[in-house]
Amino acid sequence: MRARRLSRHQVKLVLTAMWCVLGFVYLFPYIWMVLTGIRRPIDTLAMRFIFTPTLDGFRTVFGEVGFQKYLLNSITVAVPATLLIVAVASPAAYALTQLRMRGRVFLTAILIARMVPGIAILIPIYLAASRAGMLDTRTVLIVIYTAFNLPFAIWLLRGFFREVPSEVREAAIIDGCNEFQVFVRMMLPLLAGGLVATGVFVFIACWNEFLFALALTQSNAATAPLSVVGFRNEYGVQWGAIGAAAVMISTPVVVFAIAMQRYLVRGLTMGSVKG
Repeated sequence: MRARRLSRHQVKLVLTAMWCVLGFVYLFPYIWMVLTGIRRPIDTLAMRFIFTPTLDGFRTVFGEVGFQKYLLNSITVAVPATLLIVAVASPAAYALTQLRMRGRVFLTAILIARMVPGIAILIPIYLAASRAGMLDTRTVLIVIYTAFNLPFAIWLLRGFFREVPSEVREAAIIDGCNEFQVFVRMMLPLLAGGLVATGVFVFIACWNEFLFALALTQSNAATAPLSVVGFRNEYGVQWGAIGAAAVMISTPVVVFAIAMQRYLVRGLTMGSVKG
């Protein structure tokens, strides 16, 4: 009996050690990023874990570079794009699932559109934005981010809507509700977790996007990820500023995901039951 207890205790210790190692592996990039932001460049290059902390990197980011402008651009682009994507994808996913439409061809087209690499259509998009006078504006980024992330949002929300029994819609229609009332009053409250989960993924994608922001903006609408490019020049690499900027770019996403964790887990659980 004693040997059995020891065996269970050892299993717990092994599992705990494995989880600790796995957690360290996942968190190590973020830990290294934070350390880079508070170390001197010489400490970063020497890979020292024992050093004297400094805030020179953050002073460079906010003082010399004016990182606030880049951060504000990212917020004013990612937030409206996320809201627009969820607002458009929700009724589209509802129509594809609950209204029994023949949407297989449309769904296939959605997936194909999502698989097209951005670099393949970058030049036509640049030329169109140039002729429309939308280069270096936040509007062009909102339009592009919406177009590219909308297929993924529709595909993801479709899985959530399939979890709702068709009897719910039929009962609401029998009670006198039209399709819009069913969608707003019945479906949206039931799928709050799925909507939040989709919004989190879309927001992260918009926030971290780099290619189109680099090609379509210069200074007025440049987003936060682009600010990191300026810390590598002919004089060298400003490792402290890069680490500080990376911390400031990733922190809002991490905080947002943690704040929405309860809804995120609930939404992902809903969408994982049926394919």
